[in-house]
Amino acid sequence: MSQTLGDSRDAASRAPPDLSALPPGTLIERNTDGVPPAERLAYWREAVLKRMEPVELLTAEERPFRGRLVRVVGRDVEFACHSSDAIRARRDAARCAADDCDDISISFMLSGGSESTRNVGEQRIASGDVYIVDYARPVHMLRSRHSDASLIISRRRVAEVLGGDASRLGGVRLPRRGIAALLTAHVRRLMEELPHLALEHRAVAISVAMEMALATLQQAREGMADADRFGRGLFRSARLVIERDCVNPELTPEAVAIAVGCSRATLYRLFAAHGESVAAAIWAARLAHAAVLLASPGESHFGIGEIAFRSGFLDQPTFSRMFKRRYGVTARDAREAARLR
Repeated sequence: MSQTLGDSRDAASRAPPDLSALPPGTLIERNTDGVPPAERLAYWREAVLKRMEPVELLTAEERPFRGRLVRVVGRDVEFACHSSDAIRARRDAARCAADDCDDISISFMLSGGSESTRNVGEQRIASGDVYIVDYARPVHMLRSRHSDASLIISRRRVAEVLGGDASRLGGVRLPRRGIAALLTAHVRRLMEELPHLALEHRAVAISVAMEMALATLQQAREGMADADRFGRGLFRSARLVIERDCVNPELTPEAVAIAVGCSRATLYRLFAAHGESVAAAIWAARLAHAAVLLASPGESHFGIGEIAFRSGFLDQPTFSRMFKRRYGVTARDAREAARLR
């Protein structure tokens, strides 16, 4: 069953919902549409931001502030997609002491940026950055028009992964490459698919994202992620590497293992648990890529050999043999069938 909570404007909507009372996978949206411009700061403070307090909207007088926030409830995790015009927000020491929101956020600046972010130290966050916010400590943000997403994970889960010490994470910026880049790609895809997923599928999707995020933290801290604890997250990361890099003829299981931060033996074990082999997954991704090119009118001027090369194959005979084995028709027949549709 799919469950979504809309954005009503009645009195009950003028406070952030109690997420602990909602089933995992519940999607909640808040936006400024329909709110009088003079009331938008109060609305954003009272009904939208749960951990931060907006103190100033920085839009021009002739253009009312616009913002949108989508939350998805999970177990030990919350997924939040936020976009808004320029805003100044804070979380001061008094608020940290008064509420029970001491979570750790792994956040993704998808567009725009932060002129200033203070949590542990001060830094400027740019588009494409992956950074950590510790909500047990004061936070001050001055943001231009922006779009971001966050995986907000309970401090307990983060502490379990890092051996009990989660106190030094605030303000840390993660590398843009490696498993953090895969996590960013997963988050972008998750944002696109969330509205189309049933409640139980949303719950699973953000749980996998949390595992990827925890594996990212562990790899950044210890140089290796624990496959026994984050198997689903590492498997999803490996699939993303294969989808992204399958057209590279030099992509091998060893290269995939290095990209996700685990051993080759661990990678084989993860794929075996899903009834797959790593090499077969790579070849299947290349063939799927070729099938898309063959069906695309914009690629019709390329010969079959060029399609094979652009899909990661080094010779046309191997490609033709594997394509027919997988799809039951030759590549040339597949192209012709696509033209006749």
